[in-house]
Amino acid sequence: MISGLLCDLDGVVYRGDQVCEGAVDGLQSARDAGVDVLFMTNNASRTPEMVARHLTELGVRAAEEEILTASQVAAEVLGEEHPELLGSAPVLAVGGEGVARALRDAGFAVISPEEVAAAVEQDAAPEVGAVVQGYGPRLGVTDLTEAAYAVRAGVPWIATNDDATLPTARGLAPGNGSLVAAVAHATGRRPRVVGKPHRPAYVVGLRRLGHPREQTLMVGDRLETDIAGARAAGLPSALVLTGVSERAEAEAAPDDQRPDHVASTLLDLAGLWGAT
Repeated sequence: MISGLLCDLDGVVYRGDQVCEGAVDGLQSARDAGVDVLFMTNNASRTPEMVARHLTELGVRAAEEEILTASQVAAEVLGEEHPELLGSAPVLAVGGEGVARALRDAGFAVISPEEVAAAVEQDAAPEVGAVVQGYGPRLGVTDLTEAAYAVRAGVPWIATNDDATLPTARGLAPGNGSLVAAVAHATGRRPRVVGKPHRPAYVVGLRRLGHPREQTLMVGDRLETDIAGARAAGLPSALVLTGVSERAEAEAAPDDQRPDHVASTLLDLAGLWGAT
């Protein structure tokens, strides 16, 4: 029986400003059954507070502590792998507000690309200890340029996620993976990627939730990210059909992307945590 739920957001709980069918009742049924919920998102631009507020406005019960963004995963991984940077040279935060906030919350000094560029103009180039790159809606050439300079200098480079595209009301826009690829192409280096489907996101998620692996269900709408990552991490998984991937795709998927369960909506999974 499931006791913990790792829940993707876009395509599972909401699509933009619209709540997905069955999401509110499904999540409430899980909570009523005593299941702990952690919302996981590759969206690095928003802070956990922003995400929780959005969920609450849609009628979904959510606290800031129940949100895990890819920026938070990146900050945690950076702290584990490069503890010498804590209290040392600032980390270049590339992306939206969520990137810088996660780094500061983890104890890192933070510097923005604009601050680096301004300091260089004053002949006072600052030392940069690492680069964390995530998506930001206003990310521009200066951000990518300063990231490339720092990455080429050899500092640690972490990407929050490598999603090539970002769904918008007008279609698919370039996602963080496309922007990371620009820096990679300019430098000849590759980043440490931590968001779904990469293992660090699930390791941190399991640690946060605190339930046994076999009792923790990953629910997502994308086979190649949510489900593939869960399979690689040894987690049971469920695909809901309120987002990107369809039932026929799940049935034809290779073993490393095949979910344990397929359901029309999140509410249709309630039997897994004992709800009727």
